[in-house]
Amino acid sequence: MSRLFSLTVSLGAAALALTISLPAMAHVTADPALAEPGSYFRTALRVPHGCGSSATTAIQVGIPDGVVSVRPQAKPGWQVAIETRKLAQPVDIGHGRKTDTLVSAVRWSGGKLPNEQFDEFGLVMRLPEQPGAQLWLPVVQTCESGEIRWEQVPAAGQSAHDLPYPAALIRVADAGKPVMLAQHNHSMPAAPKAGDIAIEQPFARATPAKVGGVFMMLKNAGGTADKLVKAASPVAENVELHTHVKDGDAMRMRPVEDIPVPARGQTALEPGGYHVMLIGLKQPLKEGTQFPLTLTFEKAGTVTIQVPVMKAGSMGDGGHGGHKH
Repeated sequence: MSRLFSLTVSLGAAALALTISLPAMAHVTADPALAEPGSYFRTALRVPHGCGSSATTAIQVGIPDGVVSVRPQAKPGWQVAIETRKLAQPVDIGHGRKTDTLVSAVRWSGGKLPNEQFDEFGLVMRLPEQPGAQLWLPVVQTCESGEIRWEQVPAAGQSAHDLPYPAALIRVADAGKPVMLAQHNHSMPAAPKAGDIAIEQPFARATPAKVGGVFMMLKNAGGTADKLVKAASPVAENVELHTHVKDGDAMRMRPVEDIPVPARGQTALEPGGYHVMLIGLKQPLKEGTQFPLTLTFEKAGTVTIQVPVMKAGSMGDGGHGGHKH
């Protein structure tokens, strides 16, 4: 394996390996990051931003010792390359099979992930039987301008939170301790922002129809009131801002010119209230997928977010990919 993926690289050397100078930021993480011993574990490397303002064009991850089977997830628009290494003796990879060739690195390249968006690069791995093991996955993030090397591994007694460029970490659970399905990840990327307005917990509901709704929370940290004045997405022929009004005993939708966001306050876009309406969907919204949505504010400007699609009837609570930090 090349020195690029050495897990013994010193913290000083790793810092010098950076080709650009960047402030402290949310780092590349594995999510989920806690697994059963000896399990076939599905995780994803979450890339929260580019290099400064530069788009990400490649992600390369080193596979640590003890992982005996690796399958990367295909991503539309990206090519996947796998590096391998030979072993002196074959090892058991489960189901009565053995191999003398292991994956040492996986690289996704050829795509383009804008700095303002995040994405995930999936892996399925067979993890060691050793309870309590910590598996550090060094990641090299290449951008249109520069790269970031998420390779630092904490020394004894040191926390990864103390490192500016830590490697991604997968923990193998201790013996007898259950793995919780819902895990709070302190390294989640910050909510996308337009000026002082943060866009939190966006989601849409799965639907086979030609119309759909998008919901989210708009939080204004600034001292000036603002308005959401426009929304656009390539998944629909037309996108409008809507609200619900009472008409007799019934609630009806109607378009609005804008959605106000108060100074140092927040506005919920939610079922039964303000929302973004997708009209003339070009294909059904399917649970588990996501799509881009561009929001334009009167003062804060424009931002593009990724909207995860949840099950039909969802109220957005739990696991829809919102940006909780």
